[in-house]
Amino acid sequence: MKTLDLVSNRRWLFLASGLSAVVALVLLAIPPTLRPGIEFTSGTTMLLQFQQPVQQIALRDELARLGHAEARIQSTGASEFLVRTKSLQVPEGSFSEVEPGGPATQGGATVRLGAEGASGDVVLRAVRQGDPCQFGIEAATLPAGTEARVLEQHRNCPSGAVYRVQALGNTGYIAASDTHGLVGALPTPVPTAPAATATPAATAAATAAATSAAGATDASATPSASATPAVTATPRPPAPGERGTIETALEQRFGPFEVKEFATVSPVVSKVAVRNASVAVVIAAFAILAYIAFAFSSVPRPIRYGTCAIIATLHDVIIVLGAFSLFGKLFGVEVNLMFVTGLLTVIGFSVHDTIVVFDRIRENVRLAPTAPLADNVNAALVQTIGRSLNTSITVLLTVLALLLLGGVTIQSFLLVLLVGIVAGTYSSVGIAAQLLVSWDEGDFGRAFDRLRGRRPAPAVEADRA
Repeated sequence: MKTLDLVSNRRWLFLASGLSAVVALVLLAIPPTLRPGIEFTSGTTMLLQFQQPVQQIALRDELARLGHAEARIQSTGASEFLVRTKSLQVPEGSFSEVEPGGPATQGGATVRLGAEGASGDVVLRAVRQGDPCQFGIEAATLPAGTEARVLEQHRNCPSGAVYRVQALGNTGYIAASDTHGLVGALPTPVPTAPAATATPAATAAATAAATSAAGATDASATPSASATPAVTATPRPPAPGERGTIETALEQRFGPFEVKEFATVSPVVSKVAVRNASVAVVIAAFAILAYIAFAFSSVPRPIRYGTCAIIATLHDVIIVLGAFSLFGKLFGVEVNLMFVTGLLTVIGFSVHDTIVVFDRIRENVRLAPTAPLADNVNAALVQTIGRSLNTSITVLLTVLALLLLGGVTIQSFLLVLLVGIVAGTYSSVGIAAQLLVSWDEGDFGRAFDRLRGRRPAPAVEADRA
């Protein structure tokens, strides 16, 4: 029985791969290259805790009605949702990342984070409901002694003065007593309205008023009965601007809720996210190259295996980027952190598929060291192609099911997997292993000779050389 020959036709596989990559690069060259999401531009994040049960789809519909159809909603608990939208108007006193040199940087005062002689880390905090006197979640952790610019000062907090500071691209609140080394003039103090609290005198007055009203309307009330005032929820003061409009509308439809966190991501932070995502992909590529070169050190020229795997992975990344460029132009699909997560997953899946083929090649070379590499590679591809297709088809069916039945929150992640797994399965057979054979047989050298107008040497002579 004739064995399937996948190696001798590698030029057609290279042609198909090259055309696909060129189409993807052309799509990327047509603006907009990619449609960045909130994490890569700027936006607002809110953590909302509702007192009554709320459906995620109902919350999404209400935000769309309010002009934020782009909002991404993630359930984090019982009636608790993490909402990401485009930038909203942030009220004074709310935690926000800011751009250096912007309006918030008025005042030239700087301080050192941490008390005098402190070591370790210092925590900057967000605030609750816009009140700088009430610290909330951790906004950033910085080394003690870091220089920070003072953006605001709040003097009339019960526990002492509070600074809003910016350091190393992070912004948050810190007690003035947790800083030292003040240099320059502090900005004008920001008036801080004290939180409304029920004093004993006010409570007694309210109780007396409630008792008088009860006696006037209910003649049958017993004088000896102790009148206990009804406990009612104090309405949350509305925030100004667009944030207040959204909070009021949500409260009218879904009932009372608490804003546990509110933060905005500035373009400065977005640039850091883009840089970190790019660095993550580059580090992953070098780690893959080093691992494969080490794992296949028992075969001749192991660095070739790692290089071919990286080229195949680069092909997969280009195809995914091109597909998302097309999706963004046609359907408005955005690139967000879920996209980056999916891209790293695709890289891992593609390399895993390639290593399976390479491992079979290594085994065939060990069993038949005198056979041509092309024969060992073709045998390895025939032996593993069924396994690769079965694995990929199984994963694709799961991804398709999630795309049809799952929510929009992970849509970008699933689309990356859908495109990337198809490209990765192809590249492990049609690129990585084929490049290994072409490199061994001198195809690249002959191609370069043709490009330079020199007559290439015959294949046999090239092999002997």
